[in-house]
Amino acid sequence: MKRFTAATAVLLILATGLPALTWTHWSLDAGFDLVINSQLPDAGDGAIKEPLDLQFTPGASFHLEFDPEPGGWYFRPGGWLSWTIEEVYSGIARPCDEAENSHMKVLGLMADGPFGYMFTTEKVNIGIQGGPALYLRFPLYTAQEGDGDPAEFWAAYYGGAQFLHVSFASWVSIPLVDSLGGKSGTDILIGLRFYYPVSNLWTEAPLMHTARIGLTAALQF
Repeated sequence: MKRFTAATAVLLILATGLPALTWTHWSLDAGFDLVINSQLPDAGDGAIKEPLDLQFTPGASFHLEFDPEPGGWYFRPGGWLSWTIEEVYSGIARPCDEAENSHMKVLGLMADGPFGYMFTTEKVNIGIQGGPALYLRFPLYTAQEGDGDPAEFWAAYYGGAQFLHVSFASWVSIPLVDSLGGKSGTDILIGLRFYYPVSNLWTEAPLMHTARIGLTAALQF
Protein backbone atom coordinates (compact mmCIF):
# COMPACT_ATOMS: atom_id res chain seq x y z
CA MET A 1 0.00 0.00 0.00
CA LYS A 2 2.84 2.38 0.85
CA ARG A 3 4.53 1.65 -2.49
CA PHE A 4 1.28 2.32 -4.35
CA THR A 5 0.77 5.61 -2.49
CA ALA A 6 4.35 6.71 -3.20
CA ALA A 7 4.07 5.84 -6.90
CA THR A 8 0.78 7.73 -7.15
CA ALA A 9 2.34 10.79 -5.50
CA VAL A 10 5.27 10.74 -7.95
CA LEU A 11 2.89 10.53 -10.93
CA LEU A 12 0.83 13.43 -9.61
CA ILE A 13 3.94 15.56 -9.14
CA LEU A 14 5.09 14.81 -12.68
CA ALA A 15 1.65 15.47 -14.13
CA THR A 16 1.24 18.81 -12.39
CA GLY A 17 4.83 19.86 -13.02
CA LEU A 18 4.76 19.34 -16.79
CA PRO A 19 3.29 22.09 -18.98
CA ALA A 20 0.10 21.20 -20.82
CA LEU A 21 0.12 20.69 -24.56
CA THR A 22 -2.48 22.48 -26.67
CA TRP A 23 -3.31 21.17 -30.15
CA THR A 24 -3.30 24.22 -32.43
CA HIS A 25 -2.86 22.96 -36.01
CA TRP A 26 -2.68 19.94 -38.26
CA SER A 27 -1.18 19.70 -41.73
CA LEU A 28 -1.14 17.68 -44.93
CA ASP A 29 2.47 17.17 -45.97
CA ALA A 30 4.42 16.10 -49.02
CA GLY A 31 8.13 15.55 -49.27
CA PHE A 32 10.84 14.52 -51.69
CA ASP A 33 13.70 12.72 -49.96
CA LEU A 34 17.13 11.92 -51.32
CA VAL A 35 18.30 8.67 -49.71
CA ILE A 36 22.03 7.92 -49.62
CA ASN A 37 22.67 4.48 -51.13
CA SER A 38 26.20 3.75 -49.94
CA GLN A 39 28.61 1.21 -51.34
CA LEU A 40 28.35 -1.73 -48.96
CA PRO A 41 31.46 -3.56 -47.67
CA ASP A 42 32.61 -6.43 -49.91
CA ALA A 43 29.76 -5.81 -52.33
CA GLY A 44 31.80 -7.09 -55.28
CA ASP A 45 29.57 -7.58 -58.32
CA GLY A 46 26.63 -6.44 -56.22
CA ALA A 47 27.84 -2.84 -56.32
CA ILE A 48 25.11 -0.25 -56.30
CA LYS A 49 23.88 1.30 -59.56
CA GLU A 50 22.82 4.68 -58.15
CA PRO A 51 24.36 6.51 -55.16
CA LEU A 52 21.10 8.36 -54.41
CA ASP A 53 17.48 7.26 -54.39
CA LEU A 54 14.67 9.82 -54.74
CA GLN A 55 11.49 9.02 -52.79
CA PHE A 56 8.12 10.75 -52.60
CA THR A 57 6.76 10.78 -49.03
CA PRO A 58 3.22 12.04 -48.41
CA GLY A 59 1.99 12.33 -44.84
CA ALA A 60 0.37 14.34 -42.08
CA SER A 61 1.47 16.01 -38.86
CA PHE A 62 0.03 17.70 -35.80
CA HIS A 63 1.25 20.86 -34.08
CA LEU A 64 0.93 21.02 -30.29
CA GLU A 65 2.23 23.96 -28.27
CA PHE A 66 3.32 24.13 -24.63
CA ASP A 67 2.27 27.76 -24.35
CA PRO A 68 -1.02 29.12 -25.75
CA GLU A 69 0.78 32.32 -26.74
CA PRO A 70 2.28 32.40 -30.28
CA GLY A 71 5.83 31.14 -30.50
CA GLY A 72 7.87 29.09 -28.08
CA TRP A 73 8.28 25.36 -27.57
CA TYR A 74 6.17 22.83 -29.43
CA PHE A 75 5.74 19.12 -30.17
CA ARG A 76 5.01 18.11 -33.77
CA PRO A 77 4.38 14.37 -34.26
CA GLY A 78 3.71 13.07 -37.73
CA GLY A 79 3.92 10.17 -40.13
CA TRP A 80 5.12 9.86 -43.74
CA LEU A 81 4.61 7.00 -46.17
CA SER A 82 7.08 5.64 -48.70
CA TRP A 83 6.95 3.02 -51.43
CA THR A 84 10.34 1.61 -52.39
CA ILE A 85 12.12 -1.23 -54.14
CA GLU A 86 14.82 -2.73 -51.97
CA GLU A 87 17.12 -5.70 -51.63
CA VAL A 88 19.15 -7.11 -48.73
CA TYR A 89 22.90 -7.62 -49.05
CA SER A 90 24.85 -9.17 -46.16
CA GLY A 91 22.03 -8.33 -43.76
CA ILE A 92 21.78 -4.67 -44.82
CA ALA A 93 18.83 -3.29 -46.76
CA ARG A 94 19.42 -0.90 -49.63
CA PRO A 95 17.42 0.68 -52.48
CA CYS A 96 17.72 -1.07 -55.84
CA ASP A 97 15.89 -1.31 -59.15
CA GLU A 98 13.52 -3.93 -60.45
CA ALA A 99 16.28 -5.62 -62.42
CA GLU A 100 17.55 -7.16 -59.18
CA ASN A 101 15.95 -10.57 -58.93
CA SER A 102 16.08 -10.54 -55.12
CA HIS A 103 14.19 -7.27 -54.66
CA MET A 104 10.91 -6.73 -52.80
CA LYS A 105 8.33 -3.96 -52.90
CA VAL A 106 8.38 -2.27 -49.50
CA LEU A 107 5.83 -0.03 -47.78
CA GLY A 108 7.40 2.33 -45.25
CA LEU A 109 6.11 4.55 -42.46
CA MET A 110 8.37 7.15 -40.89
CA ALA A 111 6.84 7.94 -37.50
CA ASP A 112 8.38 11.17 -36.27
CA GLY A 113 8.14 12.77 -32.81
CA PRO A 114 10.21 15.98 -32.77
CA PHE A 115 10.25 18.80 -30.26
CA GLY A 116 11.05 22.27 -31.48
CA TYR A 117 11.02 26.00 -30.98
CA MET A 118 9.04 28.46 -33.11
CA PHE A 119 10.12 32.03 -33.74
CA THR A 120 7.31 34.39 -34.72
CA THR A 121 7.48 37.52 -36.87
CA GLU A 122 4.81 39.74 -38.40
CA LYS A 123 4.87 37.92 -41.74
CA VAL A 124 6.24 34.40 -41.17
CA ASN A 125 6.94 31.87 -38.45
CA ILE A 126 10.14 29.83 -38.33
CA GLY A 127 10.47 26.45 -36.62
CA ILE A 128 13.56 24.45 -35.68
CA GLN A 129 13.04 20.91 -34.38
CA GLY A 130 14.59 17.54 -33.69
CA GLY A 131 13.81 14.25 -32.01
CA PRO A 132 13.43 10.49 -32.34
CA ALA A 133 11.87 8.76 -35.33
CA LEU A 134 10.93 5.18 -36.15
CA TYR A 135 11.16 3.97 -39.75
CA LEU A 136 8.80 1.01 -39.94
CA ARG A 137 9.08 -1.02 -43.15
CA PHE A 138 6.90 -3.84 -44.41
CA PRO A 139 8.13 -6.05 -47.27
CA LEU A 140 4.95 -6.86 -49.21
CA TYR A 141 5.81 -8.92 -52.26
CA THR A 142 8.73 -10.15 -54.32
CA ALA A 143 9.55 -9.78 -57.98
CA GLN A 144 7.71 -12.06 -60.36
CA GLU A 145 9.65 -15.32 -60.23
CA GLY A 146 12.06 -13.54 -57.88
CA ASP A 147 13.99 -15.16 -55.05
CA GLY A 148 13.71 -12.45 -52.38
CA ASP A 149 13.31 -13.92 -48.90
CA PRO A 150 10.92 -11.89 -46.68
CA ALA A 151 12.65 -13.23 -43.55
CA GLU A 152 15.89 -11.52 -44.64
CA PHE A 153 14.06 -8.23 -45.03
CA TRP A 154 12.40 -8.43 -41.62
CA ALA A 155 15.79 -9.19 -40.04
CA ALA A 156 17.44 -6.30 -41.89
CA TYR A 157 14.74 -3.84 -40.85
CA TYR A 158 14.30 -4.81 -37.22
CA GLY A 159 17.41 -6.76 -36.22
CA GLY A 160 19.91 -4.56 -34.43
CA ALA A 161 17.20 -1.91 -34.00
CA GLN A 162 17.79 -0.70 -37.56
CA PHE A 163 14.46 1.11 -37.49
CA LEU A 164 15.75 3.74 -35.01
CA HIS A 165 16.37 7.20 -36.47
CA VAL A 166 16.86 10.76 -35.31
CA SER A 167 15.41 13.69 -37.20
CA PHE A 168 16.28 17.35 -37.58
CA ALA A 169 14.23 19.88 -39.51
CA SER A 170 13.55 23.54 -40.05
CA TRP A 171 10.54 25.16 -41.70
CA VAL A 172 8.96 28.49 -42.54
CA SER A 173 5.20 29.01 -42.41
CA ILE A 174 3.53 31.69 -44.55
CA PRO A 175 -0.13 32.57 -43.86
CA LEU A 176 -2.51 32.56 -46.81
CA VAL A 177 -4.65 35.64 -47.33
CA ASP A 178 -8.42 35.48 -47.91
CA SER A 179 -10.42 37.54 -50.40
CA LEU A 180 -10.74 40.39 -47.87
CA GLY A 181 -7.02 40.66 -47.33
CA GLY A 182 -7.01 39.02 -43.92
CA LYS A 183 -5.41 35.77 -42.78
CA SER A 184 -7.41 32.76 -43.93
CA GLY A 185 -6.37 30.48 -41.07
CA THR A 186 -4.39 28.26 -43.47
CA ASP A 187 -0.61 28.41 -43.79
CA ILE A 188 1.88 27.12 -46.33
CA LEU A 189 4.91 25.43 -44.76
CA ILE A 190 8.17 24.93 -46.64
CA GLY A 191 11.08 23.18 -44.99
CA LEU A 192 14.12 20.97 -45.00
CA ARG A 193 14.52 17.78 -42.98
CA PHE A 194 17.23 15.21 -42.26
CA TYR A 195 16.86 11.66 -40.96
CA TYR A 196 19.78 9.62 -39.70
CA PRO A 197 19.65 5.86 -38.95
CA VAL A 198 21.48 5.68 -35.65
CA SER A 199 21.88 1.90 -36.02
CA ASN A 200 24.69 2.66 -38.49
CA LEU A 201 26.77 3.42 -35.41
CA TRP A 202 26.74 -0.22 -34.29
CA THR A 203 25.93 -2.28 -37.40
CA GLU A 204 28.18 -3.01 -40.40
CA ALA A 205 26.34 -0.48 -42.57
CA PRO A 206 28.43 2.50 -43.80
CA LEU A 207 28.10 5.55 -41.58
CA MET A 208 25.78 7.51 -43.90
CA HIS A 209 23.93 4.59 -45.52
CA THR A 210 20.19 5.35 -46.00
CA ALA A 211 20.49 8.75 -44.32
CA ARG A 212 18.00 11.03 -46.02
CA ILE A 213 17.60 14.73 -46.66
CA GLY A 214 14.32 16.08 -47.93
CA LEU A 215 12.44 19.11 -49.14
CA THR A 216 8.94 19.38 -47.67
CA ALA A 217 5.81 21.38 -48.33
CA ALA A 218 2.57 21.38 -46.36
CA LEU A 219 -0.81 23.00 -45.96
CA GLN A 220 -1.39 23.76 -42.29
CA PHE A 221 -4.93 24.20 -41.00
